[in-house]
Amino acid sequence: MSLKMAYYPYSKILLPLLILSLINIIQITNAFTLNPKFTERLVSDLPQYTPLLKVHCQSKDDDLGVRILKPGDQFDFSFHVNFAMTTLFHCSFLWGKKHQNFDVFKPWGGYCGNLKMFQNGYCTWLMKDSGIFLALVRNPTPYDFQPVYAWL
Repeated sequence: MSLKMAYYPYSKILLPLLILSLINIIQITNAFTLNPKFTERLVSDLPQYTPLLKVHCQSKDDDLGVRILKPGDQFDFSFHVNFAMTTLFHCSFLWGKKHQNFDVFKPWGGYCGNLKMFQNGYCTWLMKDSGIFLALVRNPTPYDFQPVYAWL
């Protein structure tokens, strides 16, 4: 009887260890993650010899500052959504006399917030003279971009 009791605590821990091992394997293969990372990429595809693009992005907790993008330049930032799922990133864009501002990430309702649960997300914003376009894939092709906003 005492022989069985000595091994009993180990059998209780085997199932949780198996579950944690499976979660670890799945996360390593990027099938899903418990704390997904979102990457925002802002790309200037504006014409040469026009004003430079000024970009200012911030959340409630983080001000990423003003970035100046020449044609062909890009600005990337990544973050994890907070536990309360209230993370929001807002950017303003100024190109000469034209401007636009909007939420580049808003969970549950924004263009980039409705991505698949438990998977890393990628949003590429492309600023062109005809407007602002968005692609929701990691390495977009020109065909992946959809028009989202017009310049004001």
